[in-house]
Amino acid sequence: MTMPRKRKPPVQPAGSPEWMTTYGDMVTLLLCFFILLYSYSVIDVQKFAQIISSIQVSFLGEKGIMEQSIEPSKGEMIELSLDHKFQDVLVTYQTVKEYLKEEGLEQDVKIRIEDRGVVLEIEDRILFDSARADIRREAEQMLVKVAGILAKLPNKILVEGHTDNIPINTVFFPSNWELSVARAVRVVRFLSEAVNLPSERFIATGYGQYQPIASNETAEGRAKNRRVNIVISQ
Repeated sequence: MTMPRKRKPPVQPAGSPEWMTTYGDMVTLLLCFFILLYSYSVIDVQKFAQIISSIQVSFLGEKGIMEQSIEPSKGEMIELSLDHKFQDVLVTYQTVKEYLKEEGLEQDVKIRIEDRGVVLEIEDRILFDSARADIRREAEQMLVKVAGILAKLPNKILVEGHTDNIPINTVFFPSNWELSVARAVRVVRFLSEAVNLPSERFIATGYGQYQPIASNETAEGRAKNRRVNIVISQ
Protein backbone atom coordinates (compact mmCIF):
# COMPACT_ATOMS: atom_id res chain seq x y z
CA MET A 1 0.00 0.00 0.00
CA THR A 2 1.44 3.32 -1.07
CA MET A 3 1.40 6.03 1.55
CA PRO A 4 0.16 9.46 0.33
CA ARG A 5 2.89 12.02 0.12
CA LYS A 6 2.71 14.92 2.49
CA ARG A 7 2.48 18.29 0.84
CA LYS A 8 5.23 20.64 1.73
CA PRO A 9 4.02 23.84 3.35
CA PRO A 10 4.35 26.90 1.06
CA VAL A 11 7.62 28.73 1.49
CA GLN A 12 7.07 32.05 3.18
CA PRO A 13 9.14 34.89 1.64
CA ALA A 14 11.83 36.15 3.94
CA GLY A 15 11.87 39.70 5.19
CA SER A 16 9.14 42.27 5.72
CA PRO A 17 6.03 42.64 3.52
CA GLU A 18 6.49 44.63 0.32
CA TRP A 19 4.26 47.47 1.53
CA MET A 20 6.66 48.08 4.40
CA THR A 21 9.43 48.95 1.94
CA THR A 22 7.30 51.63 0.27
CA TYR A 23 6.16 52.97 3.62
CA GLY A 24 9.74 53.07 4.92
CA ASP A 25 10.91 54.99 1.84
CA MET A 26 8.14 57.55 2.30
CA VAL A 27 8.95 58.10 5.98
CA THR A 28 12.66 58.44 5.18
CA LEU A 29 11.97 61.04 2.49
CA LEU A 30 9.77 63.06 4.84
CA LEU A 31 12.38 62.88 7.58
CA CYS A 32 15.10 64.10 5.20
CA PHE A 33 12.87 66.94 4.04
CA PHE A 34 12.18 68.26 7.54
CA ILE A 35 15.84 67.89 8.52
CA LEU A 36 16.68 69.98 5.46
CA LEU A 37 14.26 72.73 6.50
CA TYR A 38 15.55 72.72 10.05
CA SER A 39 19.22 72.72 9.10
CA TYR A 40 19.23 75.59 6.64
CA SER A 41 17.99 79.13 7.21
CA VAL A 42 19.30 80.26 3.82
CA ILE A 43 18.25 78.24 0.79
CA ASP A 44 18.28 78.59 -2.96
CA VAL A 45 14.89 79.73 -4.32
CA GLN A 46 14.84 77.37 -7.28
CA LYS A 47 15.95 74.31 -5.31
CA PHE A 48 13.38 75.02 -2.63
CA ALA A 49 10.58 75.31 -5.18
CA GLN A 50 11.68 72.03 -6.77
CA ILE A 51 11.71 70.26 -3.40
CA ILE A 52 8.20 71.42 -2.48
CA SER A 53 6.76 70.54 -5.88
CA SER A 54 8.49 67.16 -6.02
CA ILE A 55 7.17 66.11 -2.62
CA GLN A 56 3.61 67.10 -3.48
CA VAL A 57 3.81 65.31 -6.85
CA SER A 58 5.16 62.16 -5.17
CA PHE A 59 2.55 61.90 -2.41
CA LEU A 60 -0.50 63.71 -3.75
CA GLY A 61 -0.23 63.12 -7.48
CA GLU A 62 -0.70 66.79 -8.23
CA LYS A 63 1.33 69.39 -10.03
CA GLY A 64 2.63 70.82 -6.79
CA ILE A 65 1.99 74.06 -4.97
CA MET A 66 3.94 76.30 -7.33
CA GLU A 67 1.64 77.99 -9.83
CA GLN A 68 4.57 79.19 -11.88
CA SER A 69 8.22 78.27 -12.13
CA ILE A 70 10.71 80.13 -9.95
CA GLU A 71 13.86 80.85 -11.91
CA PRO A 72 16.10 83.19 -9.91
CA SER A 73 19.43 84.23 -11.32
CA LYS A 74 22.48 82.30 -10.23
CA GLY A 75 23.57 83.21 -6.73
CA GLU A 76 20.28 84.71 -5.60
CA MET A 77 19.50 83.44 -2.10
CA ILE A 78 16.62 83.86 0.29
CA GLU A 79 16.14 83.74 4.03
CA LEU A 80 13.05 81.93 5.26
CA SER A 81 11.87 80.85 8.67
CA LEU A 82 9.65 77.80 9.10
CA ASP A 83 6.54 79.80 10.00
CA HIS A 84 6.39 81.63 6.64
CA LYS A 85 3.73 80.87 4.07
CA PHE A 86 6.28 79.73 1.51
CA GLN A 87 3.97 79.86 -1.46
CA ASP A 88 2.86 83.45 -0.81
CA VAL A 89 6.43 84.63 -0.31
CA LEU A 90 7.73 83.02 -3.48
CA VAL A 91 4.77 84.11 -5.61
CA THR A 92 5.16 87.71 -4.41
CA TYR A 93 8.90 87.56 -5.10
CA GLN A 94 8.39 86.20 -8.60
CA THR A 95 5.62 88.69 -9.40
CA VAL A 96 7.71 91.68 -8.33
CA LYS A 97 10.85 90.36 -10.02
CA GLU A 98 9.07 89.92 -13.36
CA TYR A 99 7.52 93.39 -13.07
CA LEU A 100 10.91 95.02 -12.44
CA LYS A 101 12.31 93.22 -15.47
CA GLU A 102 9.42 94.35 -17.68
CA GLU A 103 9.90 97.95 -16.53
CA GLY A 104 13.66 97.88 -17.06
CA LEU A 105 14.47 98.39 -13.36
CA GLU A 106 16.64 95.31 -12.80
CA GLN A 107 19.85 97.33 -12.61
CA ASP A 108 18.52 100.02 -10.28
CA VAL A 109 16.36 97.94 -7.92
CA LYS A 110 17.75 94.78 -6.34
CA ILE A 111 15.32 92.23 -4.97
CA ARG A 112 15.65 89.52 -2.35
CA ILE A 113 13.57 87.64 0.21
CA GLU A 114 14.09 87.87 3.96
CA ASP A 115 12.14 86.63 6.97
CA ARG A 116 10.11 89.82 7.03
CA GLY A 117 9.15 89.75 3.35
CA VAL A 118 10.31 90.81 -0.11
CA VAL A 119 12.94 93.56 -0.03
CA LEU A 120 13.59 96.07 -2.81
CA GLU A 121 16.98 97.74 -2.35
CA ILE A 122 17.91 101.02 -4.04
CA GLU A 123 21.33 102.67 -3.67
CA ASP A 124 21.20 106.22 -2.40
CA ARG A 125 23.05 107.63 -5.43
CA ILE A 126 20.03 106.77 -7.58
CA LEU A 127 17.56 108.59 -5.34
CA PHE A 128 19.49 111.42 -3.70
CA ASP A 129 22.44 113.75 -4.08
CA SER A 130 25.18 113.40 -1.50
CA ALA A 131 24.12 114.42 2.03
CA ARG A 132 20.66 115.42 0.74
CA ALA A 133 17.17 114.02 1.26
CA ASP A 134 15.42 115.59 -1.72
CA ILE A 135 14.48 112.97 -4.30
CA ARG A 136 16.25 113.58 -7.60
CA ARG A 137 14.09 114.43 -10.60
CA GLU A 138 15.48 111.48 -12.54
CA ALA A 139 14.49 109.13 -9.71
CA GLU A 140 10.86 110.20 -9.53
CA GLN A 141 9.87 108.29 -12.65
CA MET A 142 11.56 105.18 -11.29
CA LEU A 143 9.58 105.45 -8.03
CA VAL A 144 6.38 105.86 -10.03
CA LYS A 145 7.14 102.54 -11.72
CA VAL A 146 7.88 100.89 -8.37
CA ALA A 147 4.57 102.22 -7.08
CA GLY A 148 2.88 100.41 -9.95
CA ILE A 149 3.62 97.00 -8.44
CA LEU A 150 3.07 98.16 -4.85
CA ALA A 151 -0.44 99.28 -5.81
CA LYS A 152 -1.29 95.72 -6.89
CA LEU A 153 -0.25 94.18 -3.56
CA PRO A 154 -2.19 94.40 -0.28
CA ASN A 155 0.87 94.20 1.97
CA LYS A 156 2.15 96.76 4.45
CA ILE A 157 5.21 98.64 3.17
CA LEU A 158 8.21 99.48 5.34
CA VAL A 159 10.63 102.07 3.93
CA GLU A 160 14.09 102.10 5.54
CA GLY A 161 16.89 104.62 5.24
CA HIS A 162 20.50 103.49 5.70
CA THR A 163 23.82 105.36 5.58
CA ASP A 164 27.53 104.60 5.78
CA ASN A 165 29.59 105.45 8.87
CA ILE A 166 31.06 108.73 7.62
CA PRO A 167 29.87 111.38 10.12
CA ILE A 168 27.58 114.14 8.89
CA ASN A 169 26.89 117.42 10.66
CA THR A 170 24.85 119.95 8.72
CA VAL A 171 22.11 122.41 9.59
CA PHE A 172 19.44 119.94 8.47
CA PHE A 173 21.12 116.68 9.46
CA PRO A 174 23.19 116.75 12.66
CA SER A 175 23.88 113.00 12.30
CA ASN A 176 23.31 110.00 10.05
CA TRP A 177 20.21 109.20 12.09
CA GLU A 178 18.42 112.31 10.84
CA LEU A 179 19.60 111.79 7.27
CA SER A 180 18.44 108.18 7.10
CA VAL A 181 15.05 108.97 8.62
CA ALA A 182 14.53 112.00 6.36
CA ARG A 183 15.27 109.96 3.24
CA ALA A 184 12.83 107.22 4.26
CA VAL A 185 10.12 109.81 4.98
CA ARG A 186 10.67 111.54 1.63
CA VAL A 187 10.22 108.26 -0.24
CA VAL A 188 7.06 107.46 1.75
CA ARG A 189 5.61 110.92 1.11
CA PHE A 190 6.33 110.64 -2.59
CA LEU A 191 4.66 107.23 -2.85
CA SER A 192 1.64 108.31 -0.82
CA GLU A 193 1.22 111.90 -2.04
CA ALA A 194 2.58 111.99 -5.58
CA VAL A 195 1.47 108.48 -6.55
CA ASN A 196 -1.60 108.31 -4.27
CA LEU A 197 -0.88 105.03 -2.53
CA PRO A 198 -2.76 104.79 0.81
CA SER A 199 -0.67 106.44 3.53
CA GLU A 200 -1.78 103.93 6.16
CA ARG A 201 0.10 101.18 4.34
CA PHE A 202 3.49 102.78 5.02
CA ILE A 203 6.01 102.84 7.86
CA ALA A 204 9.14 105.00 7.57
CA THR A 205 12.23 104.36 9.65
CA GLY A 206 15.93 105.23 9.65
CA TYR A 207 18.80 103.04 10.82
CA GLY A 208 21.67 105.42 10.22
CA GLN A 209 24.96 103.51 9.89
CA TYR A 210 24.02 100.68 12.23
CA GLN A 211 22.84 98.00 9.81
CA PRO A 212 25.62 97.80 7.21
CA ILE A 213 25.56 95.09 4.54
CA ALA A 214 29.20 95.63 3.53
CA SER A 215 32.43 96.87 5.05
CA ASN A 216 32.69 100.60 5.67
CA GLU A 217 36.45 100.35 5.22
CA THR A 218 36.20 100.73 1.42
CA ALA A 219 34.46 103.20 -0.85
CA GLU A 220 32.64 100.35 -2.58
CA GLY A 221 31.38 98.98 0.73
CA ARG A 222 30.21 102.38 1.91
CA ALA A 223 28.32 102.87 -1.36
CA LYS A 224 26.44 99.60 -0.76
CA ASN A 225 25.57 100.66 2.78
CA ARG A 226 24.02 103.93 1.63
CA ARG A 227 20.65 102.66 0.52
CA VAL A 228 16.87 102.76 0.84
CA ASN A 229 14.99 99.51 1.34
CA ILE A 230 11.32 99.12 0.43
CA VAL A 231 10.09 96.06 2.32
CA ILE A 232 6.90 94.36 1.16
CA SER A 233 6.01 92.75 4.48
CA GLN A 234 4.43 89.32 4.88
